[in-house]
Amino acid sequence: MLRQHLTTFIVLAAACAGGAAAQTAPASPPMPAVAAPATAPKSAPAAAVTKGHPTVNPGFESTRSPEGRAPEGWFTIQHAGNPSYSYVVDTENPHGGARSLRIDYVGPEPFGAIAQVIDAATHVGKVAKLSGWLRTKDAADEGGGLTLLVLQSGNTLAHNFMFDAPVKGTTEWKRYTITLPIPKGAERLEIGAMMRGRGSLWFDDAELEFVAP
Repeated sequence: MLRQHLTTFIVLAAACAGGAAAQTAPASPPMPAVAAPATAPKSAPAAAVTKGHPTVNPGFESTRSPEGRAPEGWFTIQHAGNPSYSYVVDTENPHGGARSLRIDYVGPEPFGAIAQVIDAATHVGKVAKLSGWLRTKDAADEGGGLTLLVLQSGNTLAHNFMFDAPVKGTTEWKRYTITLPIPKGAERLEIGAMMRGRGSLWFDDAELEFVAP
């Protein structure tokens, strides 16, 4: 029952963030000076829809922050209320390159996530395959994981939040992969990582592919 309620919260929050034309992330704390901050792009950049690696700033190496709150190409979101998760571009022990993204629990809300928008309409009938490197510290049983969410006009068509195999406790870097079929009518795909409950989650070197079913 808790998982069902949490799924509803996450889907509604993501839909609210994604359905508006100006995809501004709600109630996210400002990024620290050590981060490469920025909020949601107003639309998926053209560079985000390419063959092979259709992502922007997948390793959080860019120091640009067009909107001053989340790393370039990404936006942040949490369930509701006062800021409960912070988002930091961390230079300590990244998986690759010089930086990774860290999500820290700092308040009572049940989840916080970082995401990127990809055009889904041109990939209908294929399977989205998201891989990324994650590590955790003191993550609660709800844990964290990669995320895939498909939307049409702000309505959720499908999602995969790693509920069946969350990353919890304290772990070292490990590569995870999740998949999600792109259904008919899909307009928007959101990819990223989510922290649920207490603890910290690091995310690095995202890779997105579209493969045959």
